[in-house]
Parts: sequence; structure tokens; C-alpha cells
Amino acid sequence: METTEAHGTLTFPAEVDLGNGEAIHRQAVALLDSGVPALIIDLSDCAFCDSSGLNVILRSQVRATELGVPMWVVLPSRGIVRRISEIAGLQRRVAIAPDIATAREALAPVRP
Repeated sequence: METTEAHGTLTFPAEVDLGNGEAIHRQAVALLDSGVPALIIDLSDCAFCDSSGLNVILRSQVRATELGVPMWVVLPSRGIVRRISEIAGLQRRVAIAPDIATAREALAPVRP
């Protein structure tokens, strides 16, 4: 987990499954409840993510929405995690960025 003035970032490990999904969700909720102005969930280094990982993302989105906190998911453009996310329709529920820089840019305040 990383926090800055602009956002909190939760980086998924290489594998997310039933064994660690709930612990990752607790981390996401802790970031959101700490008052971060935005949340980035980074799956850049995640090589395997079953439905537990998708559940973490969707439950985090629900909490972020309740708190009025924007959330972006960094999802590489290729690979099995991307494919699973597409099949599950994740892009219809959460904002997706191809890399962390794009997510940070999307969350940057607009300057006059």
C-alpha cells in the first residue's frame, strides 16, 4: 500500500485467490476508510486473479462509491488477468487504466 496527497494505491500480489483475497480486501477498505481522496488498485504485476480478486475490486468499488472516492484499476492490456476481467465484464463496473501513470493522470486535479 502507498498513499500520497492525491491517492492511495493498493498493489495486488502476483497471485490473488481465495487464500489471500479477503486480506487484500481489508487493505483496500483500510485505505478508503483512512480518507484517501482516490484509490488506485494496481494489477500490473498480478499474473493470476480468480473470482476472489474480482470480488475484491467490485467490493472496493462499492465502498469507494459510498464514500464518494474515485477509483481506478490498473489492468495491463494483455494477459490472463486482463482476459478474466473482460469475460467478467469488469470494465463495465470500474474505471480501467492500462498503466499506473494513466490512472494517476486521470485522478490529477484539473488546473485552471
